[in-house]
Amino acid sequence: MAIGAELRKARLAHKRSLDDVCRSTKISASVLRAIENDDFAKVPGGLFTRGFLRAYASEVGLPPEETIQRYREEFGPPLQPAGFVAKPAAVTANNTAHRLTDPEDDTTRTRRAQMVEFGVIALIVFACFSLLRQPQPSRDEAAPAPAKAAAAAAPIEKPVATSGVVAPAHDVLTLDIRLTGPCWLEASSDGERVVARLMNAGDRQTIRVRRDVTMRVGDPAAFAFSIDGVAGRAFGHAGRPETIQITRENYKSFLEARQ
Repeated sequence: MAIGAELRKARLAHKRSLDDVCRSTKISASVLRAIENDDFAKVPGGLFTRGFLRAYASEVGLPPEETIQRYREEFGPPLQPAGFVAKPAAVTANNTAHRLTDPEDDTTRTRRAQMVEFGVIALIVFACFSLLRQPQPSRDEAAPAPAKAAAAAAPIEKPVATSGVVAPAHDVLTLDIRLTGPCWLEASSDGERVVARLMNAGDRQTIRVRRDVTMRVGDPAAFAFSIDGVAGRAFGHAGRPETIQITRENYKSFLEARQ
């Protein structure tokens, strides 16, 4: 039985409507319907798909990890070990005959394939992290001496809503996040992922931002935040995932207007 059909069967067995599960998991009805129809092209990919499947399976009494494993086997891209070369037909036939007496079963081969997959992912993550950690030349070192002197002599002042003007903004923004209900959150700050998980009411997350932060919010109605202690404004619609990007240039547009 397909994953979507099995989830629908479990939901009906628990006498739960689609709207019922939508309210409990904070996943939109359109996404739930696409999952039940195995139409994963209409579901946000990657971690979002696995997070939705995990939440849905838990809600209708199915083992979440088994459901995700089935999804990987049925819909995940085929993975070949590094250096794989197709063998001639004669060799393949010999291997087929040998497999009849080989004690290694399909479960062992599946686990080995997963280990190879995890190893490849770990190498990619390590390479990206190494690139991000490489020292970058500071702007002060690259700037000519006259430009430094001019900047020091005439600092730029910016108008604010409280007391008129302030000095240029400090180097790091502090983004404080608080959840009022179940909500999937994925966030990357300055190109590095800092969180990707299903959070519950009362959970908190603090993110330091030097350049920008990009967030994918599963339920904007359950998402509250502040920047440097100033409350952020509401955005999006309940149960409808939204993606926002906050930078040092536009962050004030995400704050509540002060009287």
